[in-house]
Amino acid sequence: MGSLIGSFGYECDDCGIFRIYSVENSSEIHCSSCNKKLGTVSEEWSLDNSCPFCECKSYYKRKDFNQILGAGIIIIGAILSIIYNYFILMGFALLDILLYKIVPDVAVCYQCSVELRGFHGIENLDVFDHHTAELYHYSQDKNK
Repeated sequence: MGSLIGSFGYECDDCGIFRIYSVENSSEIHCSSCNKKLGTVSEEWSLDNSCPFCECKSYYKRKDFNQILGAGIIIIGAILSIIYNYFILMGFALLDILLYKIVPDVAVCYQCSVELRGFHGIENLDVFDHHTAELYHYSQDKNK
């Protein structure tokens, strides 16, 4: 099988630092700040396997776009459309469609929220499901 090339975006439970970790071949992933071992990724890892951080097997897909920036674009478009005219909304709608087509998807683990980029099969995942997410959060609350 070929080499594993992808990346994981994860926030360390101990120090709270979010970082994107590039993975090539088989390797252990350690926090760049506190050096805690976060997980181990084998060379054969794929989205069919369990999450290397929490052992969960459920993922969903979403657009790999900064949500704060997206909300800012919407607010600016709404304000400009009130000040000038509503034709500006059409321009922002076209911008939204363009960004939706251009921005790639990212897989996200339901349990630990790790972001997985560059792996085959992300396009086959379902979008976020609130019921599935609540099941994982409910099971975490019961285990505490």
